[in-house]
Amino acid sequence: MTEKQFKQITTDIETLILKNAKKNDWLWFYDMHQKEVVRCAEELLKMYKADKQIVIVACWLHDISKYQVKNKLDTKKAHATHHFDSYEFSKKFLAKYKISQVEKDKICNCVLRHRNEAPYRARSTEEKIVAVADTLSHFTGIFYFTHFKFHPESSMDFMVKNQLEKLNRDWRDLNLLSKARKLVREEFIILKKLHENYLIK
Repeated sequence: MTEKQFKQITTDIETLILKNAKKNDWLWFYDMHQKEVVRCAEELLKMYKADKQIVIVACWLHDISKYQVKNKLDTKKAHATHHFDSYEFSKKFLAKYKISQVEKDKICNCVLRHRNEAPYRARSTEEKIVAVADTLSHFTGIFYFTHFKFHPESSMDFMVKNQLEKLNRDWRDLNLLSKARKLVREEFIILKKLHENYLIK
């Protein structure tokens, strides 16, 4: 795609996300996660050779279906299928742009594989960057402090144990790109210690 097409597509996606985020109370997610994933991807693109346009467009689209969720009770269900839902949305969204089908397919595959779970493991460098940027953003933003936003009924003990498990899974998943861990090693150590300290009573 041309630079002009790239800028138009990313502008259109961000405009759509902001519209739905304001309407469905997801602005906090846009500020906390969406922008941070794009920023993390830009950092990874300095470390790995990949198609920047494919990566950045996919990062903007990777969680696009979540912004459609209006009822917080549906959030957990939406999360379980959001890679499929965002993939389907991305195919329809990109259809209106005059970029190659190869580019559209690469972007959509990055969206589908951004969770890096079987059977949709990230394979290409672009897919791996999107997947790792998504995980990396958990360490660089305030992700680990938002448990009660999704689970207000939880006890503190449950939250800490749940987040510690998530923290360890995320650290494991950063291995998809070997250089990624060095970007957030200190954050991981601090977050892990804070959670573990709470559990030592």
